Amino acid sequence: MKITIKSTLVDIAPEVYQAVNYQTAKAIIEEHLKDSHIKDEDRKKMLDGVKKLNNLRQIQTYFSNALLKYEGMSLNNNK
Repeated sequence: MKITIKSTLVDIAPEVYQAVNYQTAKAIIEEHLKDSHIKDEDRKKMLDGVKKLNNLRQIQTYFSNALLKYEGMSLNNNK
């Protein structure tokens, strides 16, 4: 039996991709991560990564890569 794991990031993807500026996208991600059940190590890594970014395209790219990684679809499967 195959178990399917769904990333919690999927829940906020539409909001992040529809954000009109980087501050809004960053706030959506930070708020979600703060209240999520993601492992502390992963949460801290993502929050640190997002804090360093200052434009919408960078944040959306970072988010896309994180989403793929935690859905198990990244090219580098070293979580």
